[in-house]
Amino acid sequence: MTTTDDRSVPAANLAQEALDQLNPAAEENYLVSLLLTLTTRNLRDDALEQIAPDDFANPHLGGLWESARTLQAAGKKIDRRSLAAASRSDLAERLLARFTSVVPDPKDFPHALAEVQRCAGIRRLVLATIRVQQRAMTADSGSEALAFAHEELAKVDAGTAVSKHTYTFRHLLTRLDAELRTPESYRIITTPWAEVNERISGGFHAGRLYVIGARPGEGKSIAAHQAAEHAAGHGHPAMIFSVEMGGVEVTGRIVANGAEIEMGEISRRDLSNRSWQLFEEYRARAQDYPLTIDDRPDLTLSYIAAKCREHKRRHGLDVVVVDYLQLLRGERHISREQQVAGISRGLKQLSRELDCAMVVPAQLNRNPAARGKAMLSDLRESGGIEADADVVMLLARQVDDNGNPNGYLGINLAKNRHGRVGDLELPWRPHYSRIG
Repeated sequence: MTTTDDRSVPAANLAQEALDQLNPAAEENYLVSLLLTLTTRNLRDDALEQIAPDDFANPHLGGLWESARTLQAAGKKIDRRSLAAASRSDLAERLLARFTSVVPDPKDFPHALAEVQRCAGIRRLVLATIRVQQRAMTADSGSEALAFAHEELAKVDAGTAVSKHTYTFRHLLTRLDAELRTPESYRIITTPWAEVNERISGGFHAGRLYVIGARPGEGKSIAAHQAAEHAAGHGHPAMIFSVEMGGVEVTGRIVANGAEIEMGEISRRDLSNRSWQLFEEYRARAQDYPLTIDDRPDLTLSYIAAKCREHKRRHGLDVVVVDYLQLLRGERHISREQQVAGISRGLKQLSRELDCAMVVPAQLNRNPAARGKAMLSDLRESGGIEADADVVMLLARQVDDNGNPNGYLGINLAKNRHGRVGDLELPWRPHYSRIG
């Protein structure tokens, strides 16, 4: 007796079978219910925003849907006659003619909306699996194939709902009015440093990219980790992606700052009795902070995007730290500066998509000590970073007249899209992994 399982069937064949089971013909009935439920205009208008034309398997139905959206945007009536005129297609008129005798039931509306969205999501996912299989067979390495898979699945995830990015001026004024009247409802995530908060409009804002530049060992990772822990301690879900350090090492730095334990004791794993007491006190108050650390050493933008979207859905996400920018792996066959620019642009777009603050340490390519502070031109592969960032903070340890460290860290706010630029100084306490 011979048996078979799914492993013996080409994935493309299985994918086609799945697509065939979606029954595109049923979409005609769904379109009638969604478009022509004239007695429930608000529901219909809501559907026009939630479903895109390419959510329909039949492109001609998608064309009718696009015509309906055009009529809606112009404030015109949507019915069979106006749809036929807007579509300017004989095929569209024939499709609409078949609906003449149909009287849609408003009670069918929720099911129709859900079915179109469900089928569109499954169709995108199945087609993505075909592309992933094809790339896996030709990729130079498993990591390349996996990165492509993450990217394709991220595209599917982003396409399962139509984002609302077009608003009337009246609507936007109403939203601004509400935020001005109830400022406590507007989300600002304070940093640990009052002087910095004053310069950057109160703290981190969702949808903005914050770049922290410094030479190795001069505080860029410490600043980012400290900011993430501070945000989580105030109830803002935060996520740290650490390429250079493992999760336990990052946690040790966070504990040194939060519990005020000498970093040397933590590194040696040799805590004094007093330090053990401080550690237990910190652990008791901080162990349930909404802070997650991902220490995968081979990070790509697509992987970060996929993990952030998943975390946003499950737990919420207000702050993301990517430590650090130049260690991320970019596309092949282009210059490193182009790679970094693409990653920078992608992180900025991700911050807007997920409505979170993106905090990104970045390496400087020369030592600014000779002139006392860092400058934008010191950012390694800096062109794209300068353009995308909302705020760029450049750090440099300060020295006295004899060239010895004076215990302060200089912060040059070299770019500040929403406030003043200029210089600040904060206490520098690396033995506690702390600034300020």
